[in-house]
Amino acid sequence: MNRTTITFWRGLRTIGGNIAEIRYGNDRIIFDFGLIYDPVQAIPQHDDRTDSFVLDKLKIGAIPHIDGIYAEQDLQGSSYNMTKPLSFEASPYNTSVFISHLHLDHIGAVDTLSRELPIYMSQPSKQLFETLNDIGEALQRTPPVRDYTFNEPIHVGEITVTPYRVDHDIIGASAFLIETPDATIVNSGDIRMHGQHPEWNDAWINDMTSKDIDLLLMEGTTFFPDEGNQAEKKGISERDIRALTTELLHETKGLVTFNIYHRNIDRLNHFVTAAQQASRTIVFEPETAYVADCFLEQGDFAIYHTSMPHTHWHKALTEKYTQVTNNDINKQPGQYVLQNSYDRMMNLLDFNLQDSLYIHSNGMPLGAFDPAFNTMHAFLEMLDMSYHSLNISGHATNEDILAIIDRINPKLLIPWHSFHPELVKPINDHQAVYLPEQNTTYTINSGKLTAIN
Repeated sequence: MNRTTITFWRGLRTIGGNIAEIRYGNDRIIFDFGLIYDPVQAIPQHDDRTDSFVLDKLKIGAIPHIDGIYAEQDLQGSSYNMTKPLSFEASPYNTSVFISHLHLDHIGAVDTLSRELPIYMSQPSKQLFETLNDIGEALQRTPPVRDYTFNEPIHVGEITVTPYRVDHDIIGASAFLIETPDATIVNSGDIRMHGQHPEWNDAWINDMTSKDIDLLLMEGTTFFPDEGNQAEKKGISERDIRALTTELLHETKGLVTFNIYHRNIDRLNHFVTAAQQASRTIVFEPETAYVADCFLEQGDFAIYHTSMPHTHWHKALTEKYTQVTNNDINKQPGQYVLQNSYDRMMNLLDFNLQDSLYIHSNGMPLGAFDPAFNTMHAFLEMLDMSYHSLNISGHATNEDILAIIDRINPKLLIPWHSFHPELVKPINDHQAVYLPEQNTTYTINSGKLTAIN
């Protein structure tokens, strides 16, 4: 007799890198398939090792040893003391992979999967995936992907997956309802209630309240002993960014530069509108300008002139938008808002920075855990630039997470995507909570997990 099982391969005590497998008989789904972001321990990727791309990642533990998802040709070569997983070609399982959103900690390893393995993501995510591929932000190998429509079920044998739109700091993010013949499971994905569209979250959470949820996999990113970041304590939301940015632009006499994460389309839109309201010209780096051109309804921005090779997408942009040079900006620095990403910080040496401001708005480096963060601050101090943080978390506050759990009211809660899942204490004292073990398979029986290996 078939029973639904769940295996947690990654993400139980990390922020990101979540990978879980749900199986019923020979039908199986996996979500997500990203990498754990750790700039301190990151190992450089070498182009001359493309033939051992997958095997290398298995050897260093960057991807899990899951049978039936890696191509036979990618498992060729010496494994020494490592047991190779069963190849996709030799697997009896009917498997599909579901990607909740395009942050690298959720999608960064999909290029290790067999190209024959179905990989699903939302329609907006697929559009962004293709856009990022155009500008050189693709993964090392580009797998074929399929898109889904929110609220429309996808059947993988006897498993049904229904994706729901959620608000996160990237376009196309999803939560998943997974239904098998004997279990109902919800994966919240990454979610926040202080974003641009909290109504998306309310809609799917309300849908869940009418269902008998056996298992809720809930992200717990913001749970720390020190109770999370200062932005959340101050109650700053994505919807506040436009007004806050406009105020900073009005207050600053000289050049305003900003470091942004261009996969956050709402943030791009806020900065464009703020520049309009402050009567300044916003200047995007070419890659961001391409993303903005693909996703923003308004095209009131210019492109920073660079010496980068004129690819087909860059050539099309320069024919559509005004290019702004260093000389243009230095003539009237107070008339511009200039994007300056970390890898282009040396360009700041070319500008008149008197009375200038640097706005860090969730661009790289993300925080003090990245050694580059201190380097960025040291460089700005050397240039005597004022610094202002407009970093808004893409993750729900502790209070909001607990409220979501209470509304869904699952039989069993599993907090993950967290360094401290043990700190997730539900409002309802009777809410069952379980902290599973990595690489362990469990059966699900009416909201209870039983380890079988």
